[in-house]
Amino acid sequence: MSDVTGRVLGALKAAYNFISGDPIVLVGVAVAFVLAAALEAILPASARQLVSGAVFVALILLSLALTLGRERAATARRTPRRP
Repeated sequence: MSDVTGRVLGALKAAYNFISGDPIVLVGVAVAFVLAAALEAILPASARQLVSGAVFVALILLSLALTLGRERAATARRTPRRP
């Protein structure tokens, strides 16, 4: 790997770790933003903030719950069971 490629990949990894560090959270937040923006564009003005906000919060919580479930499963696989 060239020096330039290594530096670019290092910078991308540092940015990823700074922003999220977890791919599920990163993708969940990106999907939440895109879906909330799409809902803002298509919903009538009276329901925009309530519906898009509720969907945004629900998607963020879902991504956090998925991450927590994955972490708990990984911990359970690493921890030996006691008799």
